[in-house]
Amino acid sequence: MPNLSSVRRPATVFLCAVSAAGLLAACSGGDDESELPLTALVLPSDALPAGYTVFPAAVDELVAANRLTLEQAQSVTFEPAACAPTADAQFNPMLTEKNTVLQVAQSDTATLSELVSTVVRNVDADRRATTGRCALVTAVPSKGTLAGARIVTRSTELPSPAAEAVEQALLVRSETITTMPDGGIRTRSSLLSNVLVRRPDGTQITLQLNVGGQDSAVTREVPDQLTAPMSDEDFTALVDRSVERATRR
Repeated sequence: MPNLSSVRRPATVFLCAVSAAGLLAACSGGDDESELPLTALVLPSDALPAGYTVFPAAVDELVAANRLTLEQAQSVTFEPAACAPTADAQFNPMLTEKNTVLQVAQSDTATLSELVSTVVRNVDADRRATTGRCALVTAVPSKGTLAGARIVTRSTELPSPAAEAVEQALLVRSETITTMPDGGIRTRSSLLSNVLVRRPDGTQITLQLNVGGQDSAVTREVPDQLTAPMSDEDFTALVDRSVERATRR
């Protein structure tokens, strides 16, 4: 689960990792008339945290925004080099309005995105890029508005859902400190999840639920603590509810 949002990923991309607004109506297809469409597998608006409003968003907008971010990432140097993210480059081109549904909601202080897709994401690649030696990664863009900035991202793994239908999962709290070439400092905290679940009909699907806070105002000092958009406990509980919804009959 790359933290490419740190390299100015638009909010629409916040799923995959960061802002278009809302819900796209897409169906999963299939010959079984009793099979639930993908639109029935995302959380209903009344199950979202208080203060979040769902806005319309389209999968093709997400794919286009992610494509731009991936192109920009080619000019980024990662330290350690082995921690350069790879999962989005494999996952993003395969997403379509037929195999994926996207929901985006916003509050006054954060953006929430939920994506359900029949495209299976490489969660192992996400884990390699955000845990172990890659729990602390520095990215230095050489092009664009952040050229020369140092973007340091610390990822902290959170408990995974315990549901039997969960086959793989990675939940992290991502804290990013961006130091601009002029010495200005901007911070951001996000909560990211990638979960592979098995539907009752045997279909494996990818579930992503992410909550990203806003960029802080530019300061000259790193704050003692970054403010997350919600607590770790509230986020893991929300992912649990999302898994339950996505695996219902």
